[in-house]
Amino acid sequence: MIVSRVIQDIKNRRIAFVAMVFLVVLGIELGYWQLRRADVKIQQEQKIRELAEQPPINANDLHWTLEQALYHRMQATGYWMPERGIWLQNRPHPLGKDPKTGIATGFNLLMPLRLSSTPEMVVWVNRGWTPRSFEKINQVSPVKTITEKVTIEGIVFPDSGKTYQLAPEAENWASDGLKIQENLVIDEQSFLGKQLLPFVLREQNTQRVDGLDKSLPTPKSGVNTHYGYAFQWFGLALMTFLYWGFTAFRKRS
Repeated sequence: MIVSRVIQDIKNRRIAFVAMVFLVVLGIELGYWQLRRADVKIQQEQKIRELAEQPPINANDLHWTLEQALYHRMQATGYWMPERGIWLQNRPHPLGKDPKTGIATGFNLLMPLRLSSTPEMVVWVNRGWTPRSFEKINQVSPVKTITEKVTIEGIVFPDSGKTYQLAPEAENWASDGLKIQENLVIDEQSFLGKQLLPFVLREQNTQRVDGLDKSLPTPKSGVNTHYGYAFQWFGLALMTFLYWGFTAFRKRS
């Protein structure tokens, strides 16, 4: 009896049934997508911890691929190219909030390092974070960049992190004359006569003070947010199904 009533209701309300099925499937799929993203971050953190215990590899030894270097500790020796530096805006503090200023959003300074062993080889380095100014949106902190040969150490990441970009970027310049961008796409950067290593080296563990916060973000941070979103999507799917059932029952009554 109940099954026949359900079938009859589906026939009478085909559009409502199709909409319900669509929203339920969409909610379930998006919920599982958030769970998969959380799992990726957990695996990433585990891999970084494992590789952090190994000796650092050297960027000057060979032309590393992303697969060879990903999440390894890496040393690089060379010369900064400060005129090619880029400020990436709308970047959260690596630990969520700057303990000194309480500011959560700022800039990351991306700067290429020309390797001393192979002058035609360049690696992009995330030198660190600086807070934004709420009075002057393009104001950045002064950064000390030495011209002599330097040796840095950091963790290899596939990119510099990405933010949502709704439209093509207009030219924008920081107070120090460097360009401001939302994202850095390594393949789109043009260096005449230079080869770019296919990853970004996030600098850390440096003894030099240059005015930037070099805290390493915790890959697992944000996992609880993904779990929360997953709960919301699963809840939406359940509520959609229950609402459809309730309206069908009320209609029969």
